[in-house]
Amino acid sequence: MRKDFGHDGPIPSTATAARYQWSTTERARAKERSEALIVGTPDKVRAERLALADTHGADELMLNTLVSDPEDRLNAYRLLADDLNH
Repeated sequence: MRKDFGHDGPIPSTATAARYQWSTTERARAKERSEALIVGTPDKVRAERLALADTHGADELMLNTLVSDPEDRLNAYRLLADDLNH
């Protein structure tokens, strides 16, 4: 969201993001962009990821976790890697 409006920098913490006052334009863009996100339980993410790849005939996907805390980001990638290995 921030990059869409020229704000390139570190992902803010959850607390900072929660305090941020979104403009009407930012809210509209976030709603529009949210449809492209895959978020949820491991089973839900797996099903949506596989459906996305199947829909596009892809044999690989690029994944990005939008997480500010490095340990949380690493854990998210570990969860994805575990899922890919099963």
